[in-house]
Amino acid sequence: MSKPYDATIKDLAAVGPADFVSWFDGPTTRAVTVLNVDLSTVTTAADVVFGIGDPMAEILHLDAQAGPSATKHLDVLAYNVLLHRQYQVPVRSIVLLLREQAVHPNMTGRVQYGTRPERGRMDFRFEVIRLWEIPADQLLRSSLATAPLAVLGKLPETLGLKDGLAAVVRQLAERLQRESAGQADRLMTAAYILTGLRLKSPDEVRQLFQGASIAMRESVTFQAILEEGREEGRVEELHRTILRLGHRRFGEGDETIRNQIEAMRDIDRLEDLTERLLIVSSWDELMA
Repeated sequence: MSKPYDATIKDLAAVGPADFVSWFDGPTTRAVTVLNVDLSTVTTAADVVFGIGDPMAEILHLDAQAGPSATKHLDVLAYNVLLHRQYQVPVRSIVLLLREQAVHPNMTGRVQYGTRPERGRMDFRFEVIRLWEIPADQLLRSSLATAPLAVLGKLPETLGLKDGLAAVVRQLAERLQRESAGQADRLMTAAYILTGLRLKSPDEVRQLFQGASIAMRESVTFQAILEEGREEGRVEELHRTILRLGHRRFGEGDETIRNQIEAMRDIDRLEDLTERLLIVSSWDELMA
């Protein structure tokens, strides 16, 4: 999972470890802690690992995915085995697919292989949860720690994507104002970042969240996120303008030109390129 979404899921889990476990694993009255586990001696660190019980009796490993991976099922097997080896308690693994684009044919919930009969075999099973199949309303009514996941949930069929998301954001903001003033900016920021998985541009996300609630407008942290989204939206707008006008003047640019332009993040430089389009005669001259 890409780092912004990875960090966001971990942050939500830290807000309410028991709430996460209750939602994804079932209600528990036992103590729940987020384990700071580093498995980097063999592979990268697992996404979120919960220790259940005091003393620890079992582990829940939650691995969130925003994009498809042909080998993620093997990573999950490795995490599970390494966690069991390190803590010597039963380990349950769940892969949380954050959007439909994360689906891969290999993500079946099972790793099974063997050599010859009676020579040993592997048959490992894990759970796969498709977040977009869970109704957003159901997530909105869940604990505060998991409520921000509603922006990735199933929206009412009667509403379009943007209208459905706007309704979710509004309800989430209203609930956070009522129930969690101290954590409102943190939880709303998580929802903001996750919404980037559903909308095409940062500017669309920013417009959706802007003015969501008075509490959010008063949050320095959330306003910084909005400002960052505003700048990112301006960058993407300039990318589109340069490529569109350049196409009209010079013809279609090759992939190298497109990649160079889209790699530019400095607004001043992009605005300068936009002005230079009026006086140059080719893509090469523009990029020089």
